[in-house]
Amino acid sequence: MQELVGFPENGGDFTYDYETIRKAGLIFAAVAFCIGVFIIMSKKLRCGGKPAARSPLDAKV
Repeated sequence: MQELVGFPENGGDFTYDYETIRKAGLIFAAVAFCIGVFIIMSKKLRCGGKPAARSPLDAKV
């Protein structure tokens, strides 16, 4: 039977590479933080968004 790649022959315990998991988690957290800040800032800075609704009293005749 063909052995699966990455699994030990003797059925030993699986060990995590904690350094790689930690780095990937930190990168994911940094990207998520930057996306969150970008979304918050884009909602506060409406350049070219919908024009403000005008009331009928402001309309010029």
